[in-house]
Amino acid sequence: MTTRPSSTDSFLTKLHHRYATATAGRALAAELQALLAAWPAESDTIPPAPKRLPACDHLDAALVAGRSGPEAGLAEALSALSPALVWTYSYPARTGQPDLSAAVAFSQIVGPGGFRPSDQLRLGLTLIAPGTHYPPHAHPAIEIYLVIAGTAFWGLGGTAAAAQPPGALILHPSGMAHAMQTGAEPLLAIWSWRGDVTSPSVYL
Repeated sequence: MTTRPSSTDSFLTKLHHRYATATAGRALAAELQALLAAWPAESDTIPPAPKRLPACDHLDAALVAGRSGPEAGLAEALSALSPALVWTYSYPARTGQPDLSAAVAFSQIVGPGGFRPSDQLRLGLTLIAPGTHYPPHAHPAIEIYLVIAGTAFWGLGGTAAAAQPPGALILHPSGMAHAMQTGAEPLLAIWSWRGDVTSPSVYL
């Protein structure tokens, strides 16, 4: 029987500390507090078998870059956890919408597809290959991103895209459209969802 890897606990402990000590504006600070209040307790679960997608060809490079950046501790913890991760691409193929299944991958760490269950939170990773436009999309869940590696351009709502380097914390309020554009580096970021965590993200 496969049990939750112990590296999950190390990663989540470090992430909890990072969020608890973050310096942020009022809206982001309030959402971080709500996120920490709903943080899942340790529990024994049987995770699914690891799975990789084509975008995972860029994972090692992103983790190496992350270990030399401001989120080195989290990148190190993710390096230990990475062999157990289950990577997916969750957007259905539809006419007129982009198929980014070879360039974008998601992995859930907290939630029904992850290593700790939670009814209140979803938390995981987004990995985007270099030179990729992840087009405008939105979801009812309130989302926080923490960039681990790769400086990407982030568009929020109707504002002009701005560079978000490693260490950046980015808040997406419920329903806010957002998009990302990577350059020469892959993007690796931690995401969290709170609120309506069951309704999917959709391209706009």
